[in-house]
Amino acid sequence: MQIIFSLVLAVTTLLNSQSLECSNTSSPVATDSLKKYGVVTASSVYRVYYLVVGLFHAILVTLPQTQQQALCPNLEHARHDHLALTCRTTTALALICLGSCIRIFAFWQLGSCFTFSLSKPDRLVTTGIYRHVRHPAYAGLAIQASAALYFWAREDGVLACLMPDLPLWHVVTIIHWWFWAICLPTIGWVRIKEEEELLEKTFGQQWKEYRHTTRMLVPFLF
Repeated sequence: MQIIFSLVLAVTTLLNSQSLECSNTSSPVATDSLKKYGVVTASSVYRVYYLVVGLFHAILVTLPQTQQQALCPNLEHARHDHLALTCRTTTALALICLGSCIRIFAFWQLGSCFTFSLSKPDRLVTTGIYRHVRHPAYAGLAIQASAALYFWAREDGVLACLMPDLPLWHVVTIIHWWFWAICLPTIGWVRIKEEEELLEKTFGQQWKEYRHTTRMLVPFLF
């Protein structure tokens, strides 16, 4: 069972990492405030951090308890169900996979139009998943990031086994949570606003009609 759990952790980690990576080059437009203030670079740091944490977690759960204790001297600080495949861990990992897959599928549909920096697209994609929501990648990110924070960025998560000073780790965790709780919605709103202004300027009436008939993030709701 632990081998299966390790494989699930590894696949989830790699999907999460892949959904935060962009191989397409772009020429950012002048209104790209996220590029200007280094948010795109910060997202790369976020990707590497969770890649390392996830793979460490995948390796840890395959080890016998004595070796786990040698690698993590404060193993008792981590939740027991973070070291076994339970309903709680399964739900968190499933949500990370779901959000990651939504993002990867949305990027695949965009093709060459998919970039992290704000750049002028050569076509307006309105089919597939974009038929139901205008910004599926951000909807996926909301699911994925919330689950990743809950699972890998909690004070009794897997990293707690490396921390001798729990009060300090508690403070770091709270700051981490509040930082992303404020930054993610703010960054998402700013980027969506900038993207939609660029799309309206580029595609005019075609974009207005699409925006009028298609929800922003959640089909039939928002």
